[in-house]
Amino acid sequence: MKRRTAIGVLGGVAGGPLLVPLDEVGRMLVWRERVLGSAGPPGTEGTGGGTGNGDGAISQAASLLTPERAQVMEALAEIIIPETDTPGASQAGVTEFVAALVDGWLDDDDRDRFLAGLDTVDPACRERFGSRFVECAPGEQAVFVRGLDQELTRLREDLAADESQHFFHDVKRFTLTAFFTSDVGLDALGYRTTFRTFEGCAPLTPREAGR
Repeated sequence: MKRRTAIGVLGGVAGGPLLVPLDEVGRMLVWRERVLGSAGPPGTEGTGGGTGNGDGAISQAASLLTPERAQVMEALAEIIIPETDTPGASQAGVTEFVAALVDGWLDDDDRDRFLAGLDTVDPACRERFGSRFVECAPGEQAVFVRGLDQELTRLREDLAADESQHFFHDVKRFTLTAFFTSDVGLDALGYRTTFRTFEGCAPLTPREAGR
């Protein structure tokens, strides 16, 4: 089955105010709401996001981003965008956003590759550190993520390779997209909008002129 494909990452790394045209910000935020809104009970658009639990809430038990995968994703995202004097990935709702992408927006091949990659994290950490990723010390987590990033760098420098096929490439772009389209992410960036045209010296209406 062909699924709706998620769009790419918004923007880059914040070194100052994020300058984005107002209509571009609006499109990204509308798309984010569509993604999150699609994570509903079976029978609604974007099924697979959860099941009703009898009290009106949505259970995430049926999500393809299982609790174990969600824990890995959230911990990875927190290494990429940690909480400092500004909110981190968890406060931006990154994991919930990724769950919605997985359940209703990614092509099957992209989804399966991403999930298979997440499933390698805990076994690799157990072999290297003796614990699941979320149970590793912060320093161990940072070392592990640095290794994944180095793998991406090697793939990027290899003309015969495709870094986009590495699951950590998706982890990074999903994290950035979710963060930069969230309220806390945009606030942390201090973004301001630009306009496509400038209408200078526009004539005032009689009401505006105080007549």
